[in-house]
Amino acid sequence: MLTALDLLNRALSYFNIQDKAKGKAFTIVAFGANFYLLYQAIRHLRYVNYRVGGVLFLLAFLVLLYFIVLNFFYYFTDKQMKWDVSPKVEKLLGGNPQAAKAAEAALLQRTNLGASNGLFTEARLLPATVVVDQANLDVLVDQLRQSGALTENYQGLDERAIARVVSHTHQPVAAIGGPFELPYFALTQSGKQLVIEGGLNALTPTTLGTITRVGLMPTAAALKDYQLALAHVFLTGGEVMQPGRHGLIQKVTPYTISAQLAYTVRPDVQAPRD
Repeated sequence: MLTALDLLNRALSYFNIQDKAKGKAFTIVAFGANFYLLYQAIRHLRYVNYRVGGVLFLLAFLVLLYFIVLNFFYYFTDKQMKWDVSPKVEKLLGGNPQAAKAAEAALLQRTNLGASNGLFTEARLLPATVVVDQANLDVLVDQLRQSGALTENYQGLDERAIARVVSHTHQPVAAIGGPFELPYFALTQSGKQLVIEGGLNALTPTTLGTITRVGLMPTAAALKDYQLALAHVFLTGGEVMQPGRHGLIQKVTPYTISAQLAYTVRPDVQAPRD
């Protein structure tokens, strides 16, 4: 049995297969290989001197069959067995259920705050409408992946845990978690236009987009009345899981950015009289 599982593991290691697909394959192979233990149990039980070994083989067969059935429920259905002792076994083996809860909480976050250009009160922040330079943004996303700064694994959670998150939010859940704040970003002004630059750091900036509106105002009007600073730039999009009629649906969306600008009234702007 162990030889069969080892051979399967070696064979699958040559392919880029998701963990759940591997789990299904291991479950099927283990189900068949487990009957070798039943065969040995029957052989040993036939002889008086070997019946103790036969009982042990039979117990091993029944225990492994129980866990194989659990795996069938886990990998091939959306149901859960009533007498599932997996959480207790995981705890005995050093598993940390709190880590899974923390990962679910991370997916529930609306934002994943990292870097920022300072501390600003919410009342002084305005959303910006951005026309994204998609080619430059896609290059930056690849750089973030390669550096390990950006992970697209749903915080390591499986579909069942993701489904719990979706049931709370009733919204698509992104593989990157909450909106991911870029490690570096800056705001530059070109005439009456505001340009967002970003990158892995200040040494490798690239143009990511142009701001066309600040709140409800065109950029030119906002520049005339306010001093503006770039407070946050979030990466959103990519692969998502969203609720469907019969469970979760996987969808890939283009990456984009959203930005928040901090503002203050220019000193030379007269306050309107009553």
